[in-house]
Amino acid sequence: MLHLSLISLAFASSVAIAAPPVAAPADLEVPSLSADDTSLVLVWRKPETYGDIRDYQVFMNGKLLGSARDNAQRHSPAQPWIDKFYESDKQNVHVRVQPLSFTVTGLKPKTRYRFSVRAVLANGKFSPASKAITARTEASAPVCDILQKGAVGDGQTLNTRAIQDTIAACPAGGKVRIPAGSFRSGALFLKSNMTLELAEGANLLGSEDAADYPVAQGYKLYTYTTTQRPPSLINALDPDKREAGTFHNIRIVGKGIIDGSGMRRATPDSVTSEIGSSLPQYVFTTNRNYKEGGLLAASQVDAAVKEGMPLQVAYGQRRSSLMTLRGVAGLYIAGVTVRNPAFHGIMVLESEDVTINGVTHTSYDVNNADGLEFGNSAGIKVFNNFIDTGDDCINFAAGTGEEAEKQQPTRSAWLFNNYLRNGHGAIVLGSHTGAWIEDVLAEDNVINLTWHGLRAKTNNLNGGGARRIVYRDNAHRDLSREALILTTDYSDPNALIDYKPAKTTGQFRDFLIQRNTVEFTGDWKPTPIPQGPDRKLTVVDFPALLLQGDIKNQAYHDNIVVDDLVLINSFPIKLDGVRNGFLRNITYRNWKGKGNPWVVSNAPGLKMQDVKLQPGENSR
Repeated sequence: MLHLSLISLAFASSVAIAAPPVAAPADLEVPSLSADDTSLVLVWRKPETYGDIRDYQVFMNGKLLGSARDNAQRHSPAQPWIDKFYESDKQNVHVRVQPLSFTVTGLKPKTRYRFSVRAVLANGKFSPASKAITARTEASAPVCDILQKGAVGDGQTLNTRAIQDTIAACPAGGKVRIPAGSFRSGALFLKSNMTLELAEGANLLGSEDAADYPVAQGYKLYTYTTTQRPPSLINALDPDKREAGTFHNIRIVGKGIIDGSGMRRATPDSVTSEIGSSLPQYVFTTNRNYKEGGLLAASQVDAAVKEGMPLQVAYGQRRSSLMTLRGVAGLYIAGVTVRNPAFHGIMVLESEDVTINGVTHTSYDVNNADGLEFGNSAGIKVFNNFIDTGDDCINFAAGTGEEAEKQQPTRSAWLFNNYLRNGHGAIVLGSHTGAWIEDVLAEDNVINLTWHGLRAKTNNLNGGGARRIVYRDNAHRDLSREALILTTDYSDPNALIDYKPAKTTGQFRDFLIQRNTVEFTGDWKPTPIPQGPDRKLTVVDFPALLLQGDIKNQAYHDNIVVDDLVLINSFPIKLDGVRNGFLRNITYRNWKGKGNPWVVSNAPGLKMQDVKLQPGENSR
């Protein structure tokens, strides 16, 4: 669990943060399943006072291994994007993210090593060393090669049987290897105590035929819903069990690609990114144009409609995700590139002890293509990932309606050092909030070109909500809607799930939003969005921060603290339906608006302290 003191964090002033002495880094650990026979990963927590920290040094058996920043440049796919983001920060306006992990390579199998970490301060001095830990590498795993079962990497041959037979024959603790080549497959089902490794140059390519994803082998999202979804390309599913521990110790690793063949490439089929590389672009579809834009998606929707399912339901519920992993205790996904699902990206449901490290997700603009989705799961670590997708980047869900109260909450998550791009929300809580989403720490992430940064969304049907959320030290640039939004007024026309409505409206409470920066550059242009009954494209001036409760049902957001927020060339703040809120240390840079930069209503107990306007010449 994340033992976070919202009160102590909220009232730690900037002076206190910078004040010496700086304590040692805390909670050094090796995430479960991140160690193999020649490498392992270390992560640690920032000390309570960290304003002067610029880097960390890692020691093995008492000798310096190197700095965390240098290590991230070699091992984190997010780091080149983060570096470019700050290279463009000419006026030094943004909070600087801290590297909080280190990948150790070149180790020997079945060998113990001792590690410690210390912080490097701005003045060149060092913090005390962390408490040392001892970690052990694993024995070399037996390798099961799919070529031995007849797999053919020509991009055309259907290899479902060959790959599945390899999985079945591989011994406990073994590694199923996808070698270099393009291997087309339908739905695959993993088992406990195995590694799926995609070698560099490997492409696991999803079949475009709905028949290769038998709906009978799929799943229902919740026990209280009736719609059966098809399986994904990669699955851990048991038809009779759902709880964590149904499967144990599954690893999906490597430098290869997992491609869902969900949609056609757009025209143009790629864009040149901020760092000069190409990012693939896919056709955005709805239930109106899915035939033109879809590959697997079109085949699956057509098959469902042929069965008699209404088109809107078919489009919303019968497209395969890239991965569905349910009931796993001990899950590690690292290094792979994932792209182009017909529906969601990586879905982790009713699982625990989950780590996702260094995954590259490129699926813009696939409709509903959430990058990572966690439902009713616990013990989650997400770091060093690059996500460029067509829906929410990292999403948390916890069931819908009255029946969700019987489920476990989604809880204890730590998200850091990710680069989140082009999604709807970067870090998203809801809209499925029925069993509560709680104890989430999102820190030291860089967010660019998304709709929102922090996005918490629910409604009067889903119930539950989110609580004990800390969102701190995140840098945002050129977002197209509210940078930070908590709303009870959310609906999704594609989310046609049958459930019994909750008796109470969803609610958000005990949020600390601290030390974040939001910038709109001179090159930023607002994106018109459909408005009104005729859906006319209109430029909308969204507030930078929106806290919107449900006044009609007396569902106020409660105890929301926004502290040390810097807004550059930004729109005002809007609060409506917040109880016991606290806005503190809010700075508007380059403000040229008229009047107060906030709109407040229905906010009993609201406190505001030290809201500053700094006029400038670079206002948009």
